[in-house]
Order: sequence, then structure tokens, then C-alpha cells
Amino acid sequence: MGLNRMMMKNGEVKVVDGYKFWSYEEANNKIISFTVPPGIKRIKVFAKVDYAEDEPYATYYAGIKNTTSNNKWGEGYSDTDDAGVNVDHLDIDSIVGVTPNKTYTLLFRCYATNGVIFSWGKAINAMTPTVEDY
Repeated sequence: MGLNRMMMKNGEVKVVDGYKFWSYEEANNKIISFTVPPGIKRIKVFAKVDYAEDEPYATYYAGIKNTTSNNKWGEGYSDTDDAGVNVDHLDIDSIVGVTPNKTYTLLFRCYATNGVIFSWGKAINAMTPTVEDY
């Protein structure tokens, strides 16, 4: 029996929890296609941005953007002042409203992270999106 038939129950798609991880090397200025699983309406996007410190005027940036709609699925950064003291830091942490089964073409600029993780499931589907990209 095919996966799609196994996930169907009385005409409804069963929502299955899952995730996809990309290392910082895989997410270094790369265009990546991602297909939303059946029944999934929200994707949790998370990446811990490297913490800038001990270097004057350091700036680390990370971002994920849909190449078609130009919607930003997440942005993060870390900045220091002239003494190398961190003055601002933000990890990527967003909930993206998506279309089930749709393939998105995304530009990842996430070298200054510990990698990127997309998570999905029933609990995430119930969350309010911070980004809408239907």
C-alpha cells in the first residue's frame, strides 16, 4: 500500500510529525527545493545564529527566502560594537504558513548558524504563523 493511501483515513490526511535538518555547510548560499508534506499547513523554521563577540564591529547574518515570492521564512543576526561586545542577537525562529504538497524553492544563507531545521506536525499546524507564504 502506498504512503499516501496509508496516511488517508476516511478521506482525511493523517498529519505525521517530522523534520528536515540541513548543516550550515549545506545551507551556505544554496537554493534548496522543499516539498511540504501532506496535511501540513505550518513549518517551524529554526536556526541558532553564531554569537558574535570579541571582534570589533562583527556582524553575522542568516536568512531563508522564497525565491519565487521573496517572502522571508526567517532572518537572524548577531552584532558587536567597537569593543567586540555583543549588542544585538536574534536566532531564526519562525512559523511559516504553507500549502500542503507544494514545493518551495528557497535561498538559504545560513553559514553563520549551527544548521537549519524545519519541523512540522499536528501541534505546529495549530500555531499562528509569523510568516504567510501560501
